[in-house]
Amino acid sequence: MKAILVVHNLKKESNYALTYASNLGTKLKTKVIVMNTVPEPLSVQLSDTDVQDMFDGEDFIIKRQDKGAENILFLSYLDTLGMSLHAITAKYDIGLIIKGVSGTAKEINEQLTPILNHSGCPLLAVPEDASFNITNMGYLADLRYAKKDIVSFLSKMSETLDVKASLFNITESGLPLMNESYAETVFRQLFSDSRLNLVSIKERDIMKTVDVLANVMQVDFFVLSNRSSQLNSLWDWENMENEEHAHLPALIFPC
Repeated sequence: MKAILVVHNLKKESNYALTYASNLGTKLKTKVIVMNTVPEPLSVQLSDTDVQDMFDGEDFIIKRQDKGAENILFLSYLDTLGMSLHAITAKYDIGLIIKGVSGTAKEINEQLTPILNHSGCPLLAVPEDASFNITNMGYLADLRYAKKDIVSFLSKMSETLDVKASLFNITESGLPLMNESYAETVFRQLFSDSRLNLVSIKERDIMKTVDVLANVMQVDFFVLSNRSSQLNSLWDWENMENEEHAHLPALIFPC
Protein backbone atom coordinates (compact mmCIF):
# COMPACT_ATOMS: atom_id res chain seq x y z
CA MET A 1 0.00 0.00 0.00
CA LYS A 2 1.11 3.56 -0.66
CA ALA A 3 2.07 5.89 2.21
CA ILE A 4 -0.36 7.35 4.74
CA LEU A 5 -0.42 11.15 5.16
CA VAL A 6 -1.51 12.63 8.50
CA VAL A 7 -2.77 16.22 8.25
CA HIS A 8 -1.62 17.73 11.55
CA ASN A 9 -2.66 21.15 12.90
CA LEU A 10 -1.11 20.81 16.38
CA LYS A 11 -4.55 20.24 17.92
CA LYS A 12 -5.50 17.46 20.30
CA GLU A 13 -7.56 15.61 17.69
CA SER A 14 -4.56 15.61 15.34
CA ASN A 15 -2.48 13.87 17.95
CA TYR A 16 -5.04 11.10 18.28
CA ALA A 17 -5.13 10.77 14.49
CA LEU A 18 -1.34 10.47 14.47
CA THR A 19 -1.45 7.66 17.02
CA TYR A 20 -4.20 5.97 14.99
CA ALA A 21 -2.18 6.34 11.78
CA SER A 22 0.95 4.93 13.41
CA ASN A 23 -1.00 1.88 14.56
CA LEU A 24 -2.67 1.41 11.16
CA GLY A 25 0.60 1.95 9.30
CA THR A 26 2.25 -0.79 11.31
CA LYS A 27 -0.57 -3.22 10.49
CA LEU A 28 -0.54 -2.30 6.79
CA LYS A 29 3.27 -2.24 6.71
CA THR A 30 3.40 1.18 5.14
CA LYS A 31 5.09 4.51 5.86
CA VAL A 32 3.31 7.29 7.74
CA ILE A 33 4.10 10.89 6.77
CA VAL A 34 3.08 13.76 9.05
CA MET A 35 2.39 17.16 7.46
CA ASN A 36 2.01 20.23 9.67
CA THR A 37 -0.54 22.76 8.44
CA VAL A 38 0.54 25.44 10.93
CA PRO A 39 4.06 26.59 11.93
CA GLU A 40 5.57 24.61 14.79
CA PRO A 41 6.61 26.49 17.93
CA LEU A 42 10.36 27.04 18.11
CA SER A 43 10.52 24.77 21.14
CA VAL A 44 9.42 21.77 19.06
CA GLN A 45 12.39 19.80 17.80
CA LEU A 46 10.92 17.04 15.70
CA SER A 47 14.26 15.50 14.87
CA ASP A 48 15.26 14.49 18.37
CA THR A 49 12.23 13.38 20.35
CA ASP A 50 9.68 10.35 21.03
CA VAL A 51 5.88 10.64 20.18
CA GLN A 52 4.22 12.30 23.16
CA ASP A 53 1.99 15.31 23.73
CA MET A 54 1.98 18.42 25.80
CA PHE A 55 -1.55 19.75 26.24
CA ASP A 56 -2.55 23.36 26.75
CA GLY A 57 -6.34 23.44 26.96
CA GLU A 58 -7.60 22.14 23.61
CA ASP A 59 -4.29 22.68 21.84
CA PHE A 60 -1.05 20.79 22.13
CA ILE A 61 2.36 20.63 20.57
CA ILE A 62 4.24 17.53 19.57
CA LYS A 63 6.94 17.14 22.15
CA ARG A 64 8.60 13.88 21.20
CA GLN A 65 9.08 11.61 18.26
CA ASP A 66 10.13 7.99 18.47
CA LYS A 67 13.51 7.76 16.79
CA GLY A 68 13.01 4.01 16.39
CA ALA A 69 9.72 4.39 14.49
CA GLU A 70 11.17 3.93 11.04
CA ASN A 71 7.75 4.02 9.38
CA ILE A 72 7.05 7.62 10.52
CA LEU A 73 8.43 10.65 8.69
CA PHE A 74 7.77 14.13 10.07
CA LEU A 75 7.69 17.08 7.69
CA SER A 76 8.14 20.59 9.00
CA TYR A 77 5.73 23.38 8.08
CA LEU A 78 8.35 24.79 5.70
CA ASP A 79 8.75 21.45 3.90
CA THR A 80 5.31 21.81 2.31
CA LEU A 81 4.87 25.59 2.38
CA GLY A 82 3.41 26.78 -0.93
CA MET A 83 2.63 23.24 -2.13
CA SER A 84 -0.87 22.15 -3.01
CA LEU A 85 -2.27 19.05 -1.33
CA HIS A 86 -2.36 17.36 -4.73
CA ALA A 87 1.34 18.07 -5.21
CA ILE A 88 2.17 16.76 -1.73
CA THR A 89 0.30 13.49 -2.29
CA ALA A 90 2.07 13.03 -5.62
CA LYS A 91 5.54 13.82 -4.26
CA TYR A 92 5.29 11.47 -1.30
CA ASP A 93 3.27 8.74 -3.09
CA ILE A 94 0.28 9.02 -0.74
CA GLY A 95 -2.56 6.51 -0.94
CA LEU A 96 -4.53 7.47 2.17
CA ILE A 97 -4.96 10.71 4.14
CA ILE A 98 -5.87 10.68 7.84
CA LYS A 99 -7.40 13.66 9.64
CA GLY A 100 -8.50 13.94 13.27
CA VAL A 101 -11.98 15.46 13.63
CA SER A 102 -14.12 16.87 16.42
CA GLY A 103 -17.19 19.05 16.94
CA THR A 104 -20.62 19.12 15.28
CA ALA A 105 -21.45 17.58 11.91
CA LYS A 106 -21.16 21.03 10.31
CA GLU A 107 -17.76 21.62 11.88
CA ILE A 108 -16.52 18.17 10.86
CA ASN A 109 -17.67 18.68 7.27
CA GLU A 110 -15.88 22.04 7.21
CA GLN A 111 -12.69 20.31 8.40
CA LEU A 112 -12.93 17.60 5.75
CA THR A 113 -14.22 19.45 2.68
CA PRO A 114 -10.97 21.29 1.76
CA ILE A 115 -9.06 18.00 1.82
CA LEU A 116 -11.66 16.07 -0.17
CA ASN A 117 -11.88 18.86 -2.75
CA HIS A 118 -8.13 19.12 -3.30
CA SER A 119 -6.97 15.52 -3.24
CA GLY A 120 -7.80 12.41 -5.18
CA CYS A 121 -6.99 10.22 -2.17
CA PRO A 122 -9.49 8.65 0.21
CA LEU A 123 -9.68 10.46 3.53
CA LEU A 124 -9.98 8.66 6.87
CA ALA A 125 -11.75 10.86 9.43
CA VAL A 126 -10.79 9.78 12.95
CA PRO A 127 -12.90 11.09 15.87
CA GLU A 128 -11.33 11.27 19.29
CA ASP A 129 -11.42 7.96 21.16
CA ALA A 130 -11.87 5.92 17.97
CA SER A 131 -10.85 2.34 18.66
CA PHE A 132 -7.65 1.04 17.07
CA ASN A 133 -9.24 -2.40 16.83
CA ILE A 134 -10.95 -2.76 13.44
CA THR A 135 -13.04 -5.93 13.10
CA ASN A 136 -15.97 -5.18 10.79
CA MET A 137 -15.76 -2.77 7.84
CA GLY A 138 -18.88 -1.56 6.07
CA TYR A 139 -19.18 0.20 2.69
CA LEU A 140 -22.48 2.14 2.49
CA ALA A 141 -23.72 2.46 -1.09
CA ASP A 142 -26.54 1.71 -3.47
CA LEU A 143 -25.20 -1.37 -5.29
CA ARG A 144 -26.18 0.20 -8.62
CA TYR A 145 -23.73 3.02 -7.93
CA ALA A 146 -21.07 1.18 -5.94
CA LYS A 147 -17.59 2.00 -7.23
CA LYS A 148 -15.10 -0.67 -8.20
CA ASP A 149 -12.12 1.34 -6.95
CA ILE A 150 -13.68 1.62 -3.49
CA VAL A 151 -14.54 -2.09 -3.36
CA SER A 152 -11.02 -2.97 -4.53
CA PHE A 153 -9.38 -0.69 -1.95
CA LEU A 154 -11.57 -2.04 0.85
CA SER A 155 -11.05 -5.64 -0.23
CA LYS A 156 -7.26 -5.30 -0.16
CA MET A 157 -7.29 -3.43 3.15
CA SER A 158 -9.57 -5.98 4.83
CA GLU A 159 -7.41 -8.82 3.56
CA THR A 160 -4.24 -7.23 4.95
CA LEU A 161 -5.92 -6.54 8.31
CA ASP A 162 -7.67 -9.93 8.23
CA VAL A 163 -11.07 -8.45 9.11
CA LYS A 164 -14.63 -8.78 7.85
CA ALA A 165 -15.86 -6.39 5.13
CA SER A 166 -19.32 -5.93 3.61
CA LEU A 167 -21.11 -3.79 1.05
CA PHE A 168 -24.36 -2.60 2.61
CA ASN A 169 -26.76 -2.06 -0.28
CA ILE A 170 -28.74 1.02 0.75
CA THR A 171 -31.23 2.20 -1.87
CA GLU A 172 -30.82 5.78 -3.06
CA SER A 173 -33.72 8.14 -2.41
CA GLY A 174 -36.31 8.00 -5.18
CA LEU A 175 -35.21 4.61 -6.51
CA PRO A 176 -37.03 1.28 -6.06
CA LEU A 177 -35.60 -1.39 -3.79
CA MET A 178 -33.59 -4.07 -5.58
CA ASN A 179 -34.85 -7.63 -5.51
CA GLU A 180 -32.43 -9.52 -3.25
CA SER A 181 -31.71 -12.36 -5.69
CA TYR A 182 -31.15 -9.84 -8.48
CA ALA A 183 -28.86 -7.83 -6.21
CA GLU A 184 -26.83 -10.97 -5.47
CA THR A 185 -26.48 -11.64 -9.21
CA VAL A 186 -25.35 -8.08 -9.92
CA PHE A 187 -22.91 -8.19 -7.00
CA ARG A 188 -21.32 -11.43 -8.23
CA GLN A 189 -21.01 -10.05 -11.75
CA LEU A 190 -19.40 -6.79 -10.66
CA PHE A 191 -17.34 -7.80 -7.63
CA SER A 192 -16.74 -11.55 -7.88
CA ASP A 193 -13.04 -11.15 -7.11
CA SER A 194 -13.57 -9.10 -3.93
CA ARG A 195 -13.61 -10.33 -0.33
CA LEU A 196 -16.74 -8.34 0.50
CA ASN A 197 -20.10 -9.76 1.49
CA LEU A 198 -23.33 -8.22 0.22
CA VAL A 199 -25.96 -7.19 2.76
CA SER A 200 -29.21 -5.69 1.43
CA ILE A 201 -30.78 -3.02 3.64
CA LYS A 202 -34.50 -2.23 3.25
CA GLU A 203 -34.51 0.75 5.65
CA ARG A 204 -34.35 4.00 3.67
CA ASP A 205 -33.60 6.28 6.61
CA ILE A 206 -29.79 6.47 6.52
CA MET A 207 -29.51 7.66 10.13
CA LYS A 208 -31.52 4.68 11.38
CA THR A 209 -29.43 2.39 9.20
CA VAL A 210 -26.15 3.71 10.58
CA ASP A 211 -27.46 3.28 14.11
CA VAL A 212 -28.39 -0.36 13.48
CA LEU A 213 -25.13 -1.13 11.67
CA ALA A 214 -23.04 0.24 14.54
CA ASN A 215 -25.04 -1.01 17.49
CA VAL A 216 -26.58 -4.25 16.23
CA MET A 217 -24.35 -5.48 13.42
CA GLN A 218 -21.20 -4.19 15.13
CA VAL A 219 -19.74 -2.33 12.14
CA ASP A 220 -16.77 -0.39 13.53
CA PHE A 221 -15.31 1.15 10.35
CA PHE A 222 -17.52 2.97 7.84
CA VAL A 223 -16.66 3.48 4.17
CA LEU A 224 -18.61 5.89 1.96
CA SER A 225 -18.45 8.38 -0.87
CA ASN A 226 -18.28 12.10 -0.26
CA ARG A 227 -21.99 12.83 0.07
CA SER A 228 -23.26 15.23 2.73
CA SER A 229 -26.37 13.16 3.51
CA GLN A 230 -24.27 10.13 4.44
CA LEU A 231 -21.69 12.17 6.33
CA ASN A 232 -24.39 13.89 8.36
CA SER A 233 -25.90 10.52 9.24
CA LEU A 234 -22.66 9.63 11.00
CA TRP A 235 -22.20 12.81 13.01
CA ASP A 236 -25.36 14.97 13.01
CA TRP A 237 -26.92 13.72 16.25
CA GLU A 238 -28.26 15.68 19.22
CA ASN A 239 -26.25 13.77 21.81
CA MET A 240 -23.10 12.83 19.95
CA GLU A 241 -21.26 11.59 23.04
CA ASN A 242 -24.00 9.00 23.64
CA GLU A 243 -23.96 7.62 20.09
CA GLU A 244 -21.63 4.66 19.54
CA HIS A 245 -21.09 5.37 15.83
CA ALA A 246 -20.09 8.98 16.57
CA HIS A 247 -16.73 7.63 17.73
CA LEU A 248 -16.14 5.38 14.73
CA PRO A 249 -13.68 6.20 11.94
CA ALA A 250 -15.08 6.91 8.48
CA LEU A 251 -13.15 6.33 5.24
CA ILE A 252 -14.46 8.84 2.70
CA PHE A 253 -13.72 8.63 -1.03
CA PRO A 254 -13.91 11.74 -3.24
CA CYS A 255 -16.84 11.55 -5.64
